[in-house]
Amino acid sequence: MDSQINYLYKTRMIPPHEKRTVFVENLHTLPDPRWDGALARVARAGHVICGPDYAISRMSSPGFDLLYCREGQGTIRIGEELRRIGPSTCAVIAGDQPHGHFADRQDPWVLYWLRITGAEATEMVRLLFGPGGRIPIARGAAVADWFSRLFDLMRERSKNQDLLINRQIAELWSLLNAERLALESDRLPPALMRLIAAMGARPELRWTAEDMVATARMSAAQLRRLFSAHLQTTPRDWLRRQRIQRAQDLLLRQGVTVSAVADACGFSDIYHFSREFRRVVGLSPTAWRQSDGGGGL
Repeated sequence: MDSQINYLYKTRMIPPHEKRTVFVENLHTLPDPRWDGALARVARAGHVICGPDYAISRMSSPGFDLLYCREGQGTIRIGEELRRIGPSTCAVIAGDQPHGHFADRQDPWVLYWLRITGAEATEMVRLLFGPGGRIPIARGAAVADWFSRLFDLMRERSKNQDLLINRQIAELWSLLNAERLALESDRLPPALMRLIAAMGARPELRWTAEDMVATARMSAAQLRRLFSAHLQTTPRDWLRRQRIQRAQDLLLRQGVTVSAVADACGFSDIYHFSREFRRVVGLSPTAWRQSDGGGGL
């Protein structure tokens, strides 16, 4: 790793027009077909210090390419759309249409990249990246470390490689989601932050529409639009989940009755509580307590 860091430093000191593309890592795997459909798969991954002439163009490729731009700049092309990518940014390219990516000639990027396939990957890319296809990265060292551990797994080629890489991918989703949530939190309007902080602290209160409007200090229609735009839910659904999460915590405690939990979490009665709990969790409070809250495995 130290030699890679030293080489990276020396490379960045070279004038852009004199640079040459250097692949620090360029790895591949041959996934076991027995796990097709069950796991997220990484077919290729690498780390490249790009020269000004670095450019990739394809008509199509399996799955998705995830690019983490650690330094420098470049551009992604998906169909006819161009997306400028700067440092400390993770971007995704869907392989089902013509696409490419190329370095900025004056400030060529340093990329970590991987190609990922699988049904899970398709859904996670949609949820995490959204239509913009980019996530700013604040914890760049953590992402670079994640790639380093992925490279180690790919080099080892153990009998359990497919499952170990799948576990590693789950950690990547967690890292990217944490970055996305931090960014969303920074961008939440003050009125929305004020309301969700109040409801999160006291979900047991009635929280009528009038209460929400008064706390947020905006109209009901404006409030619904904010929840939809920033949290992809409604105020009532957001509150319901807060209440159910608190209810699950209380159900794990010995000696607390279901009716007491219903009252402590703001439900009008045990029937209302059971109906809403089943709607969110898929089980009645009593059945959930018996199956998941019974005191251990």
